[in-house]
Amino acid sequence: MIYEIKNDKILESKKKLTNTSNNLICLFNEEEWSQYNLIENKMNEKIRFCKIEDAKKYMYGTFCVPVKDKYPLTYCFYFYIINDNFIIIDNENKVQEMVEQIINNKSKSDYNIIKFFHDLLEIIIKDDLSYLEKLENKLAKLESKVIAKKIENFSKNIIKIKKEILKYYHYYGQLLDLTDTLEDSYINTEEIFKVYFERVGRLQSEALLLREYTQELQNLYDSQITLHQNDVMKVLTIVTTIFLPLTLITGWYGMNFKYMPELGWEFGYPLLFIVFALIIIICIIIFKIKKFW
Repeated sequence: MIYEIKNDKILESKKKLTNTSNNLICLFNEEEWSQYNLIENKMNEKIRFCKIEDAKKYMYGTFCVPVKDKYPLTYCFYFYIINDNFIIIDNENKVQEMVEQIINNKSKSDYNIIKFFHDLLEIIIKDDLSYLEKLENKLAKLESKVIAKKIENFSKNIIKIKKEILKYYHYYGQLLDLTDTLEDSYINTEEIFKVYFERVGRLQSEALLLREYTQELQNLYDSQITLHQNDVMKVLTIVTTIFLPLTLITGWYGMNFKYMPELGWEFGYPLLFIVFALIIIICIIIFKIKKFW
């Protein structure tokens, strides 16, 4: 699909991309792009992040955009800026939808390729703030579960969210670097990208806050685990303390010496049973007074 910027409008065009054409927005897949020999092919590398490179005669870059609610999936595409033509190579055909949104929303004067690039960047991060808020709500729910001591599968869930937030944090850093490079390559573009740069900066700050939130949540979880272990150890200590004197008495009378008078006494066993019960009751009272239990 080829569009042309004409009279501040983006219109479908039947023009062909050539070395002399300008103000064209071209959406190709790899097979279609391979038919053009305008520049050296830069598409051998696998797309891993967002970047832009200035090759003097043209600019080349890649986008690797996280897919919301489908971590770790991403959608990726290449782009070129050649002779004031913006060329996008997208095998997944997702950028087409973005271009249609730009066509419907565009209302700027003196429209050109750089302003189109700005609008494309804006569309890419359009719903990111609401999605980061959604991630924050997930963390808040995990926090409520931890406080309520419902911590099943906590580690699995928090690690997944933590990795996703980290991915977004690096993603926004890449967009900031991309914008910086673009401003260095094109004069008088600072005002065009100023608001966008600030917006991405705020998104990165929000992602950083969420990273810190996940760390605090991890610390809270570790504290709950420690408290749970302390409770278990407290119970074991109480049980051991109660049964220690009972074990001592049992061992004492298990020696079976010949002249132990209680062994032949008719009321020896009932008395020993009463002593055991008293020891248990006294220990429990002491624990209650000392607030060990």
